[in-house]
Amino acid sequence: MENKINQEQFIEIVENIAKETTKMSQKIIGDIFPIKSLTIFAHSGKEFDQLVEILSEMGKQYNYNNGPRIELFEPIEVENNNVEYIRIRKPDIERPQIGCNDFETNYEDFKEKYLSKYPNNLFLIERTDYEMIEMKDKDFDVLAYVVSN
Repeated sequence: MENKINQEQFIEIVENIAKETTKMSQKIIGDIFPIKSLTIFAHSGKEFDQLVEILSEMGKQYNYNNGPRIELFEPIEVENNNVEYIRIRKPDIERPQIGCNDFETNYEDFKEKYLSKYPNNLFLIERTDYEMIEMKDKDFDVLAYVVSN
């Protein structure tokens, strides 16, 4: 993003991430899941600052993890989803994609049903207090997660 973006363009980015992660899920496992929380990956300090500025006008800070997470005053409707939380991730060379989201579904059921079936696209990530499954596909510029807890 070379030029300064406006709120309308920001919402288009959110819509694009939600639509692409849904298409990716449909392609990989043949199923789709609701999205309430989404992250936009910034690729420079300038882009991060611009995105945070726009987002800060759209809601109140919820928490902070690699960037601010905001609870929106008005959810953004994308197809059958109501995106209520958006985070802007600080630039990270390990995250060249445009963004990611968390799918809302039962973690244990998802893990049992899909993890071992799709070893090229689903990856278990274990943390101290929780674990998550990362979904990715080389044909998509997004990531998606299903998080325990």
